[in-house]
Amino acid sequence: MEQSEHLKEKRTGRRFPRRTAEELELQRKMKLNHFVRQAEFFKLSEKPDFVQAKKWLLQALHIEKNHPIANYRLGYLLYREHQYEMAVYHFKTALDGTENDVLSETQLILANTFLVNCGMAITREALRELEDLGLRIEGEIDQERIERYRAEMLVQEENMLDRLYYRKITAGHETIINEEQFYDIRPDKGELLLRSSDDGKTLQVDGKPAELLNLHMFLTLVLLNQKAFQPYPVLQDALSELGGQRISYNYMRQLIRRIRDQFVTLNLIESTSISSPDSSRPVQGFRIHPNWSVTILCRADDFIVLSSRTE
Repeated sequence: MEQSEHLKEKRTGRRFPRRTAEELELQRKMKLNHFVRQAEFFKLSEKPDFVQAKKWLLQALHIEKNHPIANYRLGYLLYREHQYEMAVYHFKTALDGTENDVLSETQLILANTFLVNCGMAITREALRELEDLGLRIEGEIDQERIERYRAEMLVQEENMLDRLYYRKITAGHETIINEEQFYDIRPDKGELLLRSSDDGKTLQVDGKPAELLNLHMFLTLVLLNQKAFQPYPVLQDALSELGGQRISYNYMRQLIRRIRDQFVTLNLIESTSISSPDSSRPVQGFRIHPNWSVTILCRADDFIVLSSRTE
């Protein structure tokens, strides 16, 4: 049956212009990055939800199965759950990288280290199974040789598993530290120590106990650790990206005010009027007061970048 001219026009009018290959690729990358950021939000929150973090990472890998960062972060979560064989697969995929994306130098070191740790853990389990097997086997076995190899593996494992779990970021430099160092570090005079762990996020200065921070307050202080003054919109965008959820301009203003009020005696945040390309009038800019040096301690895979606050 023929369609009326009216229906033909109406149907034609509903068609949308086809998106170009570049537009589709940009949309894919934005969606992929969103999933990875959402996973980081659930992993970094005051009450980390690793189940949700894994779900978001799996969605990211559904879009791009070889994505280095998504594989790296999923490998770490599986490592924490002692699912070593699966963790090995994702760490290896992360290390291979893609044509456009690769791990950072720190992530490369950590991924290789976690691979070694996975291997040691798998070896330990295999030795246990071998020991149980020996008890069930009838006949002669070289028990002395088995015990020697087992002892060697356990010594190596003890040495390896004590390393490379945490990061120390200060003055534009980053070092890898072990768990004992992570918890033993105390702030010097004039030093602001920001520590992020499974126990929470804290701020500590010399001579005072650590004070608990929520996720956004912690990340705001990380972002303010810059030489240049940062206006509200820049902080708003950066915090939305780093925290994994979009925040409002007003909320950003409230965060700055809350930090100032909570730590009024420390005079942590310096502000001044700065020019902005988006405004004909000067706007307020913020940074950590230069009287403070800043040290950030975080888990190995936390999405926290080097501070640019260097001389």
